[in-house]
Order: sequence, then C-alpha cells, then structure tokens
Amino acid sequence: LLKVKLVLLILVCLTSCLNNMDILIKEKPRAPIDYTEDDVELLARTIYGEARDQGEDGMAAVGNVVINRLNKKSWYGDSIQEIIKLPEQFSVFNAETKPEAYSKDPNYIATMNATIDDPYFVQSMEIARGILDGRIKDNTDGATHYFNPDKADPPWKNSPKMTSLKKIGNHSFYLEQ
Repeated sequence: LLKVKLVLLILVCLTSCLNNMDILIKEKPRAPIDYTEDDVELLARTIYGEARDQGEDGMAAVGNVVINRLNKKSWYGDSIQEIIKLPEQFSVFNAETKPEAYSKDPNYIATMNATIDDPYFVQSMEIARGILDGRIKDNTDGATHYFNPDKADPPWKNSPKMTSLKKIGNHSFYLEQ
C-alpha cells in the first residue's frame, strides 16, 4: 500500500511539475530509454547527491551525463546501474563502491535516506524520469564527465582525450573522445 501511495504521489508531482520545468525540450526530444523503477530511483539519488544544490539545469546535467555514458557504449558500463556504481565515478557513492577507501559521509547518508518528504528528492525523481522518458533534453552537449572545480581537481581533465564543453552551476562538463 505504501508503494502504491508513493507511486501515485510521484506521478501527481511529475504531471504537475514537469509541465512547468524550463528544462523540458520543445523540439527534438531524446529517444526514451528502457528502464526499471530501480533505474529511476538510482538516477534520482545520483542527481540528488551530486547536484541538489545546482538548480534544475545542474540537476538535469548530472542525469544527462549518466545517459550520455550509457549511449556511448564504452568502458562506463552497459546499464544505468553499472555506470553509476562504477567505483569512483559518482562521488556520492564512493563509500558504497569503494568502502575500503571512503567513509560514509553526510552527503551519502542524506542521499540514501532521502524520501518524498524532501522536495529536492521529489524534484530529482521528476528529472530522472523526464530524462529516461526522453522529455528532458541533454543540456551538456554530450558530456561524459563533470566535476566541481571548487572541490576537486581530477587529473583526467588534462587528458588529450577530454574536451571542455561548458559550465552549469558549479560543475564543469567534459566530453571524453
């Protein structure tokens, strides 16, 4: 019964909120992706943990990076689950994917404990489903990587395989060639 209520609440929120989101595409929607409800939740938790303070555009950008990796068919993995849970790819999950090197920080705990009572988590769910359904455009120009230059300085950014694309919120987005 609780799952049914949760699904109904999410559907109501999706219907009302997605109609007003600026990041919805008006033309050339992305092709929908086959996905499970577990994919929606994991993508939403990734968006929440990585970008809940970045506004709708920043949140959509993080979700789009996951889908761009999926579409690239490269070393990232063959599913949303594999891509997100690949060690040291999405920092919110470092404590889970590489526990010997990372402790469970407050952001990880908040991300895993987020519920529909949190408006940022509801927004993350809406954005995740919009991306997976093809209603939200890729606002990253195909980015496969991102980082916050105020918090990290990853060595990969200087690789000749990387092209700097744009900045959205506090994140810098890159494409791996």
